[in-house]
Amino acid sequence: MDPATSITRAKATQPTGTCYRVLMWDSCALPAEQLNEWSEQRKELLGRMRDAGIKGARGLLTQLENELKTLTVKLIEEPLALAPRAAFSFARAEALGATLQAHEAVLAYRLGNAAVEVLMQLQGEESVTDMLNHWQAATPGMDWCTAPIVQAMSAAEGTAWQQECSDHAETEVDTPEYTSGEFHHVTVLLNEAVQALQPAEGKVMVDATLGGGGHTERLLLAGAEVWGIDQDPAARAAAGARLAQYGERLHIVAGNFRNAAEILRKRGVQGVDGLLADIGISSPQVDCAERGFSFLHEGPLDMRMNPAAPRSAADIVNTAAESKLADILWQYGEERASRAIARRIVQERAKAPITTTTQLADLIATVLPRKGKQHPATRSFQALRIAVNDELGALEELLHSGLSLLKSGGRFAVITFHSLEDRAVKRYFELVCKPEIDRPEWPAPRPNPAYAARLVYRKPVTPAEEELSANPRSRSAKLRVIEKL
Repeated sequence: MDPATSITRAKATQPTGTCYRVLMWDSCALPAEQLNEWSEQRKELLGRMRDAGIKGARGLLTQLENELKTLTVKLIEEPLALAPRAAFSFARAEALGATLQAHEAVLAYRLGNAAVEVLMQLQGEESVTDMLNHWQAATPGMDWCTAPIVQAMSAAEGTAWQQECSDHAETEVDTPEYTSGEFHHVTVLLNEAVQALQPAEGKVMVDATLGGGGHTERLLLAGAEVWGIDQDPAARAAAGARLAQYGERLHIVAGNFRNAAEILRKRGVQGVDGLLADIGISSPQVDCAERGFSFLHEGPLDMRMNPAAPRSAADIVNTAAESKLADILWQYGEERASRAIARRIVQERAKAPITTTTQLADLIATVLPRKGKQHPATRSFQALRIAVNDELGALEELLHSGLSLLKSGGRFAVITFHSLEDRAVKRYFELVCKPEIDRPEWPAPRPNPAYAARLVYRKPVTPAEEELSANPRSRSAKLRVIEKL
């Protein structure tokens, strides 16, 4: 944990025997796949350590113990380097800090933006679990990990770690890397979506695409408890800073909206009163050159909504077969010149990799001369973004699993921004709202096994003229809503 972005304290009392270094983090800081990978590697190392202990191979055992320590430190330090800076509200940090400072068992601690690291020596009959429960109770708004890392240390190791904390003691917290001002996103169809969901005190809502927190804020203002999910750490940070005042009624979780039902059920939420998904890309992502979404700014050809995802747009452009590239541009961008553009990309990448947004946009412009206001690369960039983030696949999974998460009478609202998304939502909503289905070869209609909801609006809701004037980017937005029977 970088001391420059943490509150660090060390006490004068030094460890006299076995002590414990405890690492806890907010769920938004570490993706599930990172934890699963660590768990598997740890299991494999523990197995080898057990075998070494049986054989009496002391040198190998020491080596494996060091490997395990290194693995654990990497687990915390690497993800926290990318963790949302504002996820840990500093009002909560100070409250937890006061609790730790007052506890005699605590010898030193670091409060990060989404994690806490504590050195302690047990006293009396208190256990490590007792300590963890006590500290977590001091920050009810945090979604703490369910399995913190506890590392036993010798007195000498504890003293060294305590000295390290002393070197950085009284360090103040830096200004968060992301703030709500930097992630300024104009929420589309705000009033319409919130009105459709009917939030109220006692209701539980899910904003499966948290973004800057615009929809979530209105749901919270109405008294609802809200689970906000987003795969973009910048978005989670901005929303965390903007909405910290709502405390334990707000839960911010890292994840893809495709896994919304699974994410909620793992946290004990079996049914919700409303589920909202605002599909598409946010203005801060488009306008940030470093994210590589737009051809209007020079930047790396990236386009990942989750910066930790393994595949970028550059990977696809530079490695996919020509036929695959053409399919992506046609299926996801409905680009008529898909084959010609794919052919040109393959020709150019043979000379040198295509690594920037403007490089690709200029290349496409040589195939498609500009006509009218739309840039010739618009459809291709849309197609690549959808492919990189598997947006249509994620939407299909959300549609099929989201309805099962709703309570009876719960509402499912989806905002889309292009025809491919809207078509998928329209078809699925129509399917689950039909009591019967019919086919030409059948003598009579039959009961629809998928029937589970009713349409709240027969036609999609679109932005009013006032919103279109204030935010031209909202022009293609469509809101569709169903209610579970």
